[in-house]
Amino acid sequence: KCIYVGRDGRDAFMSLANHYEKGAQAMYVSVNSSPGLVGPPFPPFEEVGTVLPAWFDQWLNKGWESLGGETDGWPFWSLFKNMKTWWEFGQAHPNQILFVHYNKLLEDLSGEMQRIAQFLDIPVDQQLLSDMVKACTFDEMKKVADTIAPENGTMWKGGGNDFIFKGTNGRWKGVLTDANLAAYDEKVRLELSPACATWLETGELPA
Repeated sequence: KCIYVGRDGRDAFMSLANHYEKGAQAMYVSVNSSPGLVGPPFPPFEEVGTVLPAWFDQWLNKGWESLGGETDGWPFWSLFKNMKTWWEFGQAHPNQILFVHYNKLLEDLSGEMQRIAQFLDIPVDQQLLSDMVKACTFDEMKKVADTIAPENGTMWKGGGNDFIFKGTNGRWKGVLTDANLAAYDEKVRLELSPACATWLETGELPA
């Protein structure tokens, strides 16, 4: 069984931009020193992302040439190929994939945690549930950011607090241009089925 966690692409981009901007030298060393690295090195943020609307255009329309079939995501991975292929697999094998949306985690963390447990056939001790839910809230995770962030936060200049940053949606409003947003809508229309597009934006599954 697999759990696929998704988030509106515009919100995902803003989160990615924060992680990219605040990446420490250790992040670049880790990526660019990977054994068997294919393609050019991962570029520094200063060469790519300082003007977010301009980088968003690249992110939306450019993939790595070494990754066949990817037409977006540069210099990271394709959002749309990833979403599309997992969605198609999940529709064909509904008992193997659980789709969990970031919005739903914000709206009803307890309900989503219990839904995940049910999918994984894990019994939930109701006496412990409230404490487990509290431990998984953004505020509680922020308190132990260096413990739970990848590599204990060493990949970011400000440690785990740069990785667990704000946890909010809609930060793209007033940052991305009308042209950016229109291009995003068109990309969604071309790449994703209507049901998949709706889920990616809202977390609502088809009836």
